[in-house]
Amino acid sequence: MLKYTKPSVIAFDFKEALSFEGETGPYAQYAVVRASNIFRKGGMDAETFTGELSAAGLSEEELKKFLAADELWALWLAASKTAYVIDQCIATTEPAYLAKHVFQLAQLFNTFYHRYPILSEADEERKKFLLATAGVVRRELVRALGVMGIEAPRVM
Repeated sequence: MLKYTKPSVIAFDFKEALSFEGETGPYAQYAVVRASNIFRKGGMDAETFTGELSAAGLSEEELKKFLAADELWALWLAASKTAYVIDQCIATTEPAYLAKHVFQLAQLFNTFYHRYPILSEADEERKKFLLATAGVVRRELVRALGVMGIEAPRVM
Protein backbone atom coordinates (compact mmCIF):
# COMPACT_ATOMS: atom_id res chain seq x y z
CA MET A 1 0.00 0.00 0.00
CA LEU A 2 2.97 2.31 0.48
CA LYS A 3 3.58 2.44 -3.25
CA TYR A 4 0.44 4.50 -3.81
CA THR A 5 0.43 8.28 -3.47
CA LYS A 6 -2.12 9.99 -1.24
CA PRO A 7 -4.71 10.89 -3.90
CA SER A 8 -4.74 7.36 -5.36
CA VAL A 9 -7.76 5.11 -5.24
CA ILE A 10 -6.57 1.76 -3.89
CA ALA A 11 -8.03 -1.67 -4.58
CA PHE A 12 -6.06 -3.83 -2.15
CA ASP A 13 -5.11 -7.30 -3.40
CA PHE A 14 -3.44 -9.70 -0.93
CA LYS A 15 -1.99 -11.81 -3.74
CA GLU A 16 -0.32 -8.78 -5.31
CA ALA A 17 0.89 -7.42 -1.93
CA LEU A 18 2.60 -10.71 -1.06
CA SER A 19 4.14 -11.29 -4.49
CA PHE A 20 7.90 -11.59 -4.87
CA GLU A 21 7.65 -9.74 -8.18
CA GLY A 22 6.93 -6.11 -8.78
CA GLU A 23 6.71 -3.22 -6.35
CA THR A 24 6.11 -5.21 -3.17
CA GLY A 25 7.55 -5.49 0.31
CA PRO A 26 8.56 -9.14 -0.19
CA TYR A 27 10.57 -8.18 -3.30
CA ALA A 28 12.60 -5.66 -1.28
CA GLN A 29 12.88 -8.05 1.69
CA TYR A 30 14.22 -10.76 -0.60
CA ALA A 31 16.97 -8.39 -1.81
CA VAL A 32 18.04 -7.91 1.83
CA VAL A 33 18.03 -11.68 2.39
CA ARG A 34 20.15 -12.17 -0.74
CA ALA A 35 22.68 -9.61 0.47
CA SER A 36 22.74 -11.18 3.93
CA ASN A 37 23.34 -14.61 2.41
CA ILE A 38 26.46 -13.35 0.64
CA PHE A 39 27.96 -12.52 4.01
CA ARG A 40 26.68 -15.69 5.67
CA LYS A 41 28.20 -17.87 2.94
CA GLY A 42 31.44 -15.90 3.21
CA GLY A 43 31.61 -16.50 6.96
CA MET A 44 30.93 -12.86 7.83
CA ASP A 45 28.24 -11.24 9.93
CA ALA A 46 26.09 -8.97 7.76
CA GLU A 47 24.88 -7.04 10.81
CA THR A 48 28.38 -5.97 11.83
CA PHE A 49 29.82 -5.56 8.33
CA THR A 50 30.26 -1.83 7.84
CA GLY A 51 30.37 -1.83 4.06
CA GLU A 52 32.51 1.28 4.18
CA LEU A 53 35.02 1.57 1.39
CA SER A 54 37.54 3.12 3.77
CA ALA A 55 37.34 -0.06 5.87
CA ALA A 56 37.96 -2.14 2.73
CA GLY A 57 41.35 -0.44 2.35
CA LEU A 58 40.97 0.37 -1.35
CA SER A 59 42.98 3.09 -3.02
CA GLU A 60 41.38 5.94 -4.96
CA GLU A 61 42.67 4.45 -8.22
CA GLU A 62 41.08 1.09 -7.44
CA LEU A 63 37.78 2.76 -6.63
CA LYS A 64 37.82 4.69 -9.90
CA LYS A 65 38.54 1.46 -11.77
CA PHE A 66 35.75 -0.47 -10.05
CA LEU A 67 33.20 2.34 -10.34
CA ALA A 68 33.85 2.67 -14.08
CA ALA A 69 31.10 0.10 -14.65
CA ASP A 70 27.90 2.10 -15.07
CA GLU A 71 25.70 -0.35 -13.16
CA LEU A 72 28.02 -0.28 -10.13
CA TRP A 73 28.07 3.51 -10.14
CA ALA A 74 24.26 3.59 -10.43
CA LEU A 75 23.93 1.19 -7.49
CA TRP A 76 26.22 3.27 -5.25
CA LEU A 77 24.47 6.47 -6.31
CA ALA A 78 21.02 5.03 -5.58
CA ALA A 79 22.13 3.75 -2.17
CA SER A 80 23.57 7.17 -1.31
CA LYS A 81 20.20 8.85 -1.94
CA THR A 82 18.31 6.97 0.78
CA ALA A 83 18.66 9.63 3.50
CA TYR A 84 17.59 12.35 1.05
CA VAL A 85 14.53 10.35 -0.04
CA ILE A 86 13.55 9.75 3.59
CA ASP A 87 13.80 13.48 4.29
CA GLN A 88 11.75 14.20 1.16
CA CYS A 89 9.05 11.76 2.28
CA ILE A 90 8.84 13.41 5.69
CA ALA A 91 8.67 16.90 4.20
CA THR A 92 5.92 15.94 1.74
CA THR A 93 4.17 13.34 3.94
CA GLU A 94 4.34 11.04 0.95
CA PRO A 95 5.76 7.57 1.78
CA ALA A 96 5.28 6.40 -1.80
CA TYR A 97 8.56 8.09 -2.74
CA LEU A 98 10.48 5.89 -0.32
CA ALA A 99 8.64 2.77 -1.48
CA LYS A 100 9.63 3.58 -5.07
CA HIS A 101 13.24 4.22 -4.04
CA VAL A 102 13.42 0.91 -2.18
CA PHE A 103 12.00 -0.96 -5.17
CA GLN A 104 14.50 0.65 -7.54
CA LEU A 105 17.40 -0.03 -5.16
CA ALA A 106 16.30 -3.67 -4.83
CA GLN A 107 16.10 -3.97 -8.62
CA LEU A 108 19.60 -2.56 -9.03
CA PHE A 109 20.91 -4.87 -6.32
CA ASN A 110 19.31 -7.94 -7.91
CA THR A 111 20.96 -7.08 -11.22
CA PHE A 112 24.28 -6.64 -9.40
CA TYR A 113 23.77 -9.96 -7.59
CA HIS A 114 23.30 -11.84 -10.87
CA ARG A 115 26.19 -10.15 -12.72
CA TYR A 116 28.87 -10.31 -10.04
CA PRO A 117 29.61 -13.63 -8.29
CA ILE A 118 31.19 -11.94 -5.26
CA LEU A 119 32.40 -14.88 -3.23
CA SER A 120 34.08 -16.57 -6.18
CA GLU A 121 35.85 -13.37 -7.29
CA ALA A 122 39.56 -14.16 -7.74
CA ASP A 123 40.83 -10.57 -7.43
CA GLU A 124 40.88 -9.83 -3.67
CA GLU A 125 40.66 -6.05 -4.12
CA ARG A 126 37.67 -6.36 -6.42
CA LYS A 127 36.09 -8.83 -4.00
CA LYS A 128 36.46 -6.29 -1.17
CA PHE A 129 34.80 -3.66 -3.33
CA LEU A 130 31.93 -5.97 -4.28
CA LEU A 131 31.43 -6.94 -0.62
CA ALA A 132 31.40 -3.26 0.34
CA THR A 133 28.82 -2.64 -2.37
CA ALA A 134 26.58 -5.43 -1.09
CA GLY A 135 27.04 -4.21 2.48
CA VAL A 136 26.11 -0.62 1.75
CA VAL A 137 23.05 -1.57 -0.30
CA ARG A 138 21.92 -4.03 2.39
CA ARG A 139 22.33 -1.39 5.10
CA GLU A 140 20.31 1.18 3.12
CA LEU A 141 17.55 -1.30 2.27
CA VAL A 142 17.24 -2.36 5.93
CA ARG A 143 17.13 1.28 6.99
CA ALA A 144 14.51 2.28 4.43
CA LEU A 145 12.34 -0.76 5.12
CA GLY A 146 12.52 0.04 8.83
CA VAL A 147 11.31 3.60 8.21
CA MET A 148 8.33 2.13 6.38
CA GLY A 149 7.65 -0.30 9.21
CA ILE A 150 8.67 -3.38 7.22
CA GLU A 151 10.84 -6.05 8.81
CA ALA A 152 14.09 -7.10 7.15
CA PRO A 153 14.04 -10.86 7.74
CA ARG A 154 17.12 -13.08 7.99
CA VAL A 155 15.63 -15.79 5.75
CA MET A 156 12.69 -16.19 3.38
